[in-house]
Amino acid sequence: MLVAFVESFKYVGHLIPVACLRIFLGGYFLKHALASFQGDYLMKAYLAEDIRNHLPQSTAPEWFRWFLEYVVIPNWQFFAVGLTAIQAFIGVSYIIGYLVRPAALLGVILSAGLIGAIGASQNNLQATTFMLVLHLILGWIGAGRCLGFDYFFYKRHRGIWW
Repeated sequence: MLVAFVESFKYVGHLIPVACLRIFLGGYFLKHALASFQGDYLMKAYLAEDIRNHLPQSTAPEWFRWFLEYVVIPNWQFFAVGLTAIQAFIGVSYIIGYLVRPAALLGVILSAGLIGAIGASQNNLQATTFMLVLHLILGWIGAGRCLGFDYFFYKRHRGIWW
């Protein structure tokens, strides 16, 4: 496995800037997951309050607004733990470069859900759309093949996940 890690510089060394972006983005997600875990995000209904505040201005489809109002808000603890776990998985996956494509798929779903929840009229829509595009690019390129452990599995078990 260590030999494959060193070989990743030789064969996919042109992806080093993308790998640095992947590692930085992983640190960003891991930092936010740890802040949510250590803070009181999991104990207080911040998620439900944010959704309740943004729902009247949301331009999301009616079915998604119904899902947020009748499923997510009453079960905010489950979804807060799920969001924190997904952020931690994306962060660790991006940092070590293992299972980058599934983590990027989760990142796309997370960003698309956030865009649907906050609506198109918010100021941070550009930042959320930028994150969505970053996840799409990292998943499409397979950014875990350089400076990551995905190259080891890509070399031996070719498939869509590596």
